[in-house]
Amino acid sequence: MKFHSIATVLFLCGSLATNAASLTAKMDSAHIGMGRQTAVHLTLTQPKDQDFELQVGKDSTGKVDVVKLKQADTLKNNDGSLEIKQDVIITSFDSGSCVVPPFKYVNIKTGETLTSEPLALEVNNDIEIKLDEAGQPDSTSVKDIKEIMTLGFDWGKFFTILLIILLIAVLGFLGWKYGWPFIQKKLAKKKEGISVFDEPEIILPIDVVAINKLDEIKAKRIWKDSSRIKEYYTDVTETLREYFCGRFNISAMEMTSDEILDELKYKTEAMPIIPELKSILSKADMAKFAKAIPTEEDCEMSLANAYLIISRTKPVSTEPVQDKKAKKEEASSAIISNSNNI
Repeated sequence: MKFHSIATVLFLCGSLATNAASLTAKMDSAHIGMGRQTAVHLTLTQPKDQDFELQVGKDSTGKVDVVKLKQADTLKNNDGSLEIKQDVIITSFDSGSCVVPPFKYVNIKTGETLTSEPLALEVNNDIEIKLDEAGQPDSTSVKDIKEIMTLGFDWGKFFTILLIILLIAVLGFLGWKYGWPFIQKKLAKKKEGISVFDEPEIILPIDVVAINKLDEIKAKRIWKDSSRIKEYYTDVTETLREYFCGRFNISAMEMTSDEILDELKYKTEAMPIIPELKSILSKADMAKFAKAIPTEEDCEMSLANAYLIISRTKPVSTEPVQDKKAKKEEASSAIISNSNNI
């Protein structure tokens, strides 16, 4: 009976020892230079059903600073407990001996606190000062602050800035010389309602256009080449067809020669030129479709008849027709002139 009681007590003690959490802290190096860093390795062993959280407080002496908390690493032991390892990076800027304060883990469920042992840290001054025989700092190891250095004049930078200034000046002059007058002109035109890029469009009368085309045909004199007779008559008849479209408002470009004659014979202004037109169209059809080759005299006569047709049927007014804006300006000027006369 006594034996069983002792075994039960030992079992319970073992169970409590297994379920107890523990915390250890170990430092990489207990000696560091001023401002340098070292790592404190924290190892927490806890049952799997518990949850602890690291709480880092400030050093009351102000000599040790926590630089960084690294990510915790969790391992599972064979007995089911968890081993949590976490590194804390610390530093110090005060030379001499100091104490790294304990780190605390708090159980979130029960509020139980685990505290590590404080660690001793020695902070060394990296500046080595040699002493002479009298115990004073050696002049070879401690030196005064150097005087302020005077840099030489940077000619490269000077010429670069000068070049940029000259370039800006040249661009400014060109803008003032040519750009500003253009802008003024554009603004003036805008006020008048006229675009600076739009010149008044001049539309030539249809008879002038036709005469100009006949002049071009005459200058080429392609009827001298018998192989280009068809081309010559095509140019002459197309010029007349375009003229008839605008002058008599007929679709001459799509009509046959007979259809054109039928349309024009009912036009009073076109009746005087029917014989000459019939002669031109007849010779043209023979040259284009029957492959006939009219003589040079016939070709020249056809061109002369074309001039005659346009001359006899041209509109009464042959002055150039300007765009609507120009017409409005002329009308406004006429109204102002009449008002002044009144």
